[in-house]
Amino acid sequence: MSTHLRTELGAGQTANALRVRAHWAVSLLLVSLSAAGFWLFARGFLLSRMVLPDQSLPEILPFSDPVNGSVPAAAAADCEWYPAKFERAIVLVIDAMRVDFATWSDELNSTFGKSTSNPVANNLQLKPYHNRLPAIAVLSKARPDQSMLYRFRADPPTTTLQRLKGLTTGQLPTFIDAGSSFSSSAIDEDNWLKALRRPPPSDCSSMNRSRNVVFLGDDTWTGLFPDDLSDTRVAEMNGTEHGAGWARVRPFPSFNVWDLDTVDDGLLSRLPMFLLPPESKDQSQELHKERSQWKELVKQPHMWNHADFGNTSQANSMTSDKVGPAQLYNDWDVIIAHGLGVDHCGHRFGPEHSAISHKLTQMNQAIELIVSAIDRDKRPTALYVFGDHGMDPKGDHGGDSPREVDAGLWIYSNKKWRNKKGNERVNRVLENAKKLSMSLSSLPDEDLREGWWQNTHLSDDYISAQGEYLLKAPQMRSVSQIDLVSTLSLSLGLPIPFNNLGTVIPEMFAADDDGRTEWGLLYALRLNAAQMLRYIEKYVSNSRSHGFADEALRLWRIMYERAEVGYRELADSKNASLEEKVAAEYLVFMRLVLSSLRQMWAQFDLMLILAGLLTLLLSIAALVILYIQARQKSLDKILACSARACIGGGIASAVLSRALVPVLALHWSTFEATVAGLAVGTAASFCIALALGARETPAIELAITAAKVLNMVAAVAGIIHLLAFSSNSFTFNEDSVVLYTVQTLVVVTAALAAGSLAPSVSKAKRAGATRALVCMLAILVINRGMRYSTVCREEQLPGCKPTFYGAPSVSISTIPLAAANVLMVWLIPSVVLYALRRSHSDRAMVVRLWVSIGMRVSMGMAAVYWILDSIDSQTKGADAASASGDAANWSDLRMALARMAVGIALGGGLAAWYASPFCIDIKLPDTSAASGKSKSKSGKAAIILGYGNAYGAAYLMFVTVVFCVLYLLQQPMGGIMLSLLFIELLLCAEAFDALKDALEVTSLLPAQAVMMGLLSYMGYFATGHQFTLVSIQWSTAFVGVREMQLVLCGIIVALNTLGAFILAALCMPLSVLWNESLGSRVLRLAPNNYLSRVTGSGAAYMAYHMAISTSSAACAAWFRRHLMVWKIFAPRFMFSVPVALVSGAIVLFVAVGLAVVHILRLGLEVNLH
Repeated sequence: MSTHLRTELGAGQTANALRVRAHWAVSLLLVSLSAAGFWLFARGFLLSRMVLPDQSLPEILPFSDPVNGSVPAAAAADCEWYPAKFERAIVLVIDAMRVDFATWSDELNSTFGKSTSNPVANNLQLKPYHNRLPAIAVLSKARPDQSMLYRFRADPPTTTLQRLKGLTTGQLPTFIDAGSSFSSSAIDEDNWLKALRRPPPSDCSSMNRSRNVVFLGDDTWTGLFPDDLSDTRVAEMNGTEHGAGWARVRPFPSFNVWDLDTVDDGLLSRLPMFLLPPESKDQSQELHKERSQWKELVKQPHMWNHADFGNTSQANSMTSDKVGPAQLYNDWDVIIAHGLGVDHCGHRFGPEHSAISHKLTQMNQAIELIVSAIDRDKRPTALYVFGDHGMDPKGDHGGDSPREVDAGLWIYSNKKWRNKKGNERVNRVLENAKKLSMSLSSLPDEDLREGWWQNTHLSDDYISAQGEYLLKAPQMRSVSQIDLVSTLSLSLGLPIPFNNLGTVIPEMFAADDDGRTEWGLLYALRLNAAQMLRYIEKYVSNSRSHGFADEALRLWRIMYERAEVGYRELADSKNASLEEKVAAEYLVFMRLVLSSLRQMWAQFDLMLILAGLLTLLLSIAALVILYIQARQKSLDKILACSARACIGGGIASAVLSRALVPVLALHWSTFEATVAGLAVGTAASFCIALALGARETPAIELAITAAKVLNMVAAVAGIIHLLAFSSNSFTFNEDSVVLYTVQTLVVVTAALAAGSLAPSVSKAKRAGATRALVCMLAILVINRGMRYSTVCREEQLPGCKPTFYGAPSVSISTIPLAAANVLMVWLIPSVVLYALRRSHSDRAMVVRLWVSIGMRVSMGMAAVYWILDSIDSQTKGADAASASGDAANWSDLRMALARMAVGIALGGGLAAWYASPFCIDIKLPDTSAASGKSKSKSGKAAIILGYGNAYGAAYLMFVTVVFCVLYLLQQPMGGIMLSLLFIELLLCAEAFDALKDALEVTSLLPAQAVMMGLLSYMGYFATGHQFTLVSIQWSTAFVGVREMQLVLCGIIVALNTLGAFILAALCMPLSVLWNESLGSRVLRLAPNNYLSRVTGSGAAYMAYHMAISTSSAACAAWFRRHLMVWKIFAPRFMFSVPVALVSGAIVLFVAVGLAVVHILRLGLEVNLH
């Protein structure tokens, strides 16, 4: 409100008349109780696994000494569990390398190549990700005894951090790990990296130092292994390395999915330092050529000309006084290189984009150069090339769909490690293991039971219009990802990590049969099985709530002992058939353990689950009671009658809870017991105190009215939404459930409005009913339009067709779709102006400056940002994120547009709103019509434009500011859908205000809260989200941000994901404020009661979301042993927590506590007399 206007109107009530401490106290209490309930439930429900600190030692074998069975057997003098097959190893991780990316098919080129004459294949093209790694096929065909390709099946969740944990420890991930997918915490259990860097015992003859390790690439590794992957150059220069092996570590930021090259260029530019001898004049032409080829692979020139390649005196040099270029080349033991280009291509463009073919080709050339280097090395060296996970048809990962879990693994060595005889014996072992598995009552998972697999990912991409498969699915070997751990460990002479659950890859040891007392594979399997049983026994003895069924433990021990009996029989004679039989028994034992743990490793704490659910239910009850009480009382009175009860009840309950823990033998920590008691006691006391205080509330009329009918229908609609989680099919089709539910509620509301159009009804009522009817019909139409924007869950296919990006087969927005988003720049400000025009609020200066100009400029910059992004993505292909000049200019322009859009909204719009929020103005009248009048200093009557909707219009200005920020962070289709949601929320506010006039009631808040809650879910689905990890739009993390900043990028992704819920929560106070005049008697006579009503509206809205979240939690707990619990029910619960808490915090803290309070205080200062 301008200074001139305040002078004209004079001074009114002071802001001190509005007391907000009670609002903040009650709001904090309710949000805290809800958060405590979710925390307690999650502690009891989400999977957890006890991490054993034990380590496998190289000098002690995992089984008992054959002479003295009470002590473990000692290893040989070289301290190697298994004689090392390789002296060196290179681990090359091509992030998201799906198994069909690594598979070569001659049939593909002949059928779908450019020169094909096959008429059936004319309408199909070779996928850009197929046949792009020919080096793997060429080398496997030319040297079958030195290489082999496998399907490398991952355990979900398929996020990089969880996969790296499994690939280094051999352990299964727990579902709660998904919550830390992007915040690396150090691994504190045994792993093969720790074994590499651990100094060997002094009496071992094999090596007198820890291994020399090189790491290049994804910085997730250094977060997981901060000690083991710590560069030792500084210690070498300072003389403090104490004879340990050296390490060279160069991590690169991994989270920027728009950057395709930096991580890959970082490792490709540095690998030659370790794979090629130091550059000299007398080097062969071949080495000079290879060095040039390495340089050509690096896309960004500055990555090649780096300080790492300088002399020892430079701070960032790779060399030191003790480790020079010759030592870097000759003395490394293990190189780990993790590239991200393929993964980032998938996230940025999707696998159908040509960019992925360029990145795969780059990796193919790198593989060729690595193989060339190790072939020159006389020392036995192994190369492991694999993907940590795959990617789905959109290029994302994180879930458990076949294309996400099926990565590829290719093993190569300059030494023969396979032969025909060994392969035949492996096949017989696998066949024996399959037969034995089928005879068990507890069958292992199919992927563990079957050693072979048909590569259907290859064939499924080439189907004719008639449904005919045009390509035969090739058969290949299949192993689990965690099998790499025991395989790599034993092949390097390391002990298998203590907690490992993987099984050695049989082919690696099956050829070790010449001149040995026993078959190499049998010995490796026995070591592996003994290590696994030792881990199980230690886990059971250390954890009272281990979660292993007694029947399962008995079966495991029987299977292991059965194999041991067979092994002891071999001591008398070497029988190949018996060796294979015993090997199969060891293999089945380990697969059975792994399969069982996949299904039942859930340490559910039912008492914590119940405590959490009870707290959540009491929180909902408190919210509902608060809404009812807030209609009649101020928050000061509500707090006064409940504060002592809450404090006393909470403390007493906490003390009782801690006392009952040992009595009831609960496995709760002191902190858990305190939180449970405090939360339950406080929530219960709050509800009881408010319920008892309700005696002062006037009796509720029992007559059936139209308003009560509408509220009851809304309650039924909410219950339908709640019950959807009782079925897995309804849960993953929640978008359809929400659509039909909200449409039904809208139709009923429209019918009630139409019922007030009878000729006998007064003109004012008919006008209100007409407005309500038109608004509801408009919402019906818009809802159908929003349903067009879809992102499909895996379970919804093939019946669902994704349209969010403008076409089913793309994962980046099309240019026409981005251009269509520009229409919102005109539409939304126009709708806001139209909504304000009825009360003449559009004439105010703040509206003219912000809505007509500032808002359009901010939204326009956001729309142009996404147009440039789409053009950049679709026209530059693989060079979209490279360091070329044009790409850099586009990036700079996009960055500037995004930052200016936010700056205009927050720096301009928010500042202007805070200084002058009211959309009112004064003019001398030239007609008798006026919304409100006041006397100016000259004595003439002044017309106050915007008087009739002063509070609603002022609050709407605040919402438009936040909307501009949310609009920027949505992709083009998301921006369009968020704009339509904003229009719906305005229509909802206008419709219910009009319906109150038509029905002559003071409030329809329950129905309005349910409708706005349902609309928020409509907006969530329409903006390209589902309640799955893979639907999170990680690429938006870099809108306006150049480099990875964990907190800021996380906030941006959260605003993108929860944008619809935030917008709906912000609009909820309009249910009270809309069309509230500046001279409202209710507000001026009892401002604290009025604030209580607004807070009550927020409580009602939060209660709806809390009810949805509690239902999701209860159903997840009920179906905790359901086959789909971790695929459907648990993710839905995990997403419901931020939805409920953010919605509640936004509506109570931001919307009411900050914006509404600011407006009310300024309004109370106005003197209208």
